[in-house]
Amino acid sequence: MKNIKICLLIGALLCGCAAPTPEKPEKSEDKTTQKQEINLEKNVKGLELDKLYMEVKTKGNDFLKGITYDKKVVKEVLVDTSNVNYEKEGTYEIVYTIVPVDSKMDSVEKKVQIEVVSPEKAEELKKEGHDVITNETVNEDKKQEESVKKEEESKGEEQKPSTGNSNSETTGSVSSGNNSTVSGNNAGNNGSSTNTGSNTSKPSTGSNNQGTQKPSTPSHTHNWVQQYTTVHHPEKGHNEQYVIKEAWTESVPIYETVTRDICSACGADITDLDVGAHMYNHMINGENGGYYSDVREVQTGTNTINHPAEYGTRYVVDQAAYDEQVPAGFKCSCGAIK
Repeated sequence: MKNIKICLLIGALLCGCAAPTPEKPEKSEDKTTQKQEINLEKNVKGLELDKLYMEVKTKGNDFLKGITYDKKVVKEVLVDTSNVNYEKEGTYEIVYTIVPVDSKMDSVEKKVQIEVVSPEKAEELKKEGHDVITNETVNEDKKQEESVKKEEESKGEEQKPSTGNSNSETTGSVSSGNNSTVSGNNAGNNGSSTNTGSNTSKPSTGSNNQGTQKPSTPSHTHNWVQQYTTVHHPEKGHNEQYVIKEAWTESVPIYETVTRDICSACGADITDLDVGAHMYNHMINGENGGYYSDVREVQTGTNTINHPAEYGTRYVVDQAAYDEQVPAGFKCSCGAIK
């Protein structure tokens, strides 16, 4: 019977009746996962307002105060306030730039209007319930920031681990595999505690040495604040003439000394008249018909004199002197400048 089975098997091999080869599973089609678009602005908190109010001549405000973001998505948030004139009332625009962690993504800008108002307008806005940035609020923020910074520094000092060794007998490192104290390459021995090092040996600097680890410090995000320098512009003006007295014309009479014939009866100057006829009229009326000669000054003409206008010189101010706040880069609270 055994021989028959062997023969049948050999016959099957000769006929090519081999066992069927299992079919290979078809390769599944590669499905490309579409990258979801990330809304950077939704990952930033504190940029909800579209308009801010600031009292004129307020300086040093931190426009990044209160802004937080998801550091897994957003690398940093920058602010540009170079268009704002803090010395002049008006409406200006500041630009926030949200920089993504992914360098393949584009940064996103958010524009916020800021209205610089007078102290009187600032008081009205406060009464209406609006938040107004003033020198008082800026100083309060700085005091609060310094207080928080001092508190964090004091906490850091309290949490700073001691560099000394409480056990004067052993100076070995702590093995991560068990609680036994070992030294050198004997960290894997869980059965015994042997100290082959001297009492003056330094502790191990490996990652398992909890005694010398420094507390991790939070990553710092630059808070860029626009800096300004004062430029004084002197007064500008010019000299100009003005009229003191308008031009005018004067007529001056011309007199000459001449001998004139004067009527004795009526006293008239009869030099240029018919003397005989004049005397006859007086005589027929029974009056004295004589005359006499007299030396007199008589106007013989007129002299015209033209007087020119009289002018003075005075200084006229074209532009009053003023101080201008000119942007002078940015500065962070940590002391960095750009």
